[in-house]
Amino acid sequence: MRRWVRLSFTSLFAAVLCFSVYFTAALNAHTASAAYSPSHPNAITALQADLKSHLDLREQAFTLKYKGQTNGLSSQMDKAVHAILGADDSLGYTVSSYRWNTSFTQNEASIKVQVAYWENAKQTAYVVAQTKQIAQQIIKPGMNAHEKVKAVHDWVLLHVAYDTSLVQHSAYAALMGGRTVCQGYALLTYRLLNEAGIPNRIVEGTVSSGLHAWNLVNLDGQWYHLDTTFDDPVPDLRGRTTYYYYLLTDQQMRKDHRWTKVYPAAVTPYANTLTTLKSTDPAKAVFYESLEQSLGYAFLKPENTVKNTDQLAAKIATAIEGGKKAIRVRWTGSSSSLNLQRLLDDVPGLSTVKYTKTPFPHGNPGDVILEVQFK
Repeated sequence: MRRWVRLSFTSLFAAVLCFSVYFTAALNAHTASAAYSPSHPNAITALQADLKSHLDLREQAFTLKYKGQTNGLSSQMDKAVHAILGADDSLGYTVSSYRWNTSFTQNEASIKVQVAYWENAKQTAYVVAQTKQIAQQIIKPGMNAHEKVKAVHDWVLLHVAYDTSLVQHSAYAALMGGRTVCQGYALLTYRLLNEAGIPNRIVEGTVSSGLHAWNLVNLDGQWYHLDTTFDDPVPDLRGRTTYYYYLLTDQQMRKDHRWTKVYPAAVTPYANTLTTLKSTDPAKAVFYESLEQSLGYAFLKPENTVKNTDQLAAKIATAIEGGKKAIRVRWTGSSSSLNLQRLLDDVPGLSTVKYTKTPFPHGNPGDVILEVQFK
């Protein structure tokens, strides 16, 4: 994600999935900031504000001049950087790496800062302008927050593909070239949701293949996980949208995601939310019902769920009687308990059977959707 250096301290995140290691960039000539004196009402706060102004301008090299008590200044600088990057995800995840070197006496200090970014100032300005334009196109009058989130999610999936070369990391790359890794997906989703008026965060964590980033979305005071990268699997298929990682709880997300910082808790199943909304907001009932279908919530119902081979055999037998050649059900049993030979033995007239399974994060841990084809 980012690399930072203070004096002899170095930390480097190497990435397998989303983030790349620190790269060497040509640095602009150093620019110097005004010095802050002991008489300043809050020198540290002013120093932090000045630092942020340089970062907002995407300056690659600059010097901060500080006059005042320098005891603990290095620690304060650490806190200032983390506070700035933590308060603004669009900035924090556009910074690729940073380092600084401090020279000081008892009453003054010179802090030389070097920063590398995934986007320069011109590119970020392009992202800001484009996300405003896109939001105006996809956010229609009368939409509520739930409709806006789906509009953003679907736009990202339909217009961005995963960069399998692991080179592109920014929202700019996603918009300009149509390819980026998870960091770019999360940044673009973040900016579009903000334009739509939807509070959200970028989450950093890990998945089985390495470092990863996605979003946390706040709807009606409740937080949900939204992973547009995982909903847009490789290889990219034009026109495809999936909803396996759409507005999940912490428990649902922990099946294959881990996060490395403290974030707001996501505890309310979105299935419950939609059930409530259908009764409290009947004007949008058609949208909620359509969304339930897209999310596969029908598979949460007992009539669409099987937990053992006997139950699956009964479903197949009923389907054959109805002239069907395939069924889709939620499987809640163990993988080892699915016995194809027993299906062939127990279902009259069944000669061949095969199945594919896909994850079903909206269910319980281990649940999958089985698509069974038979003759």
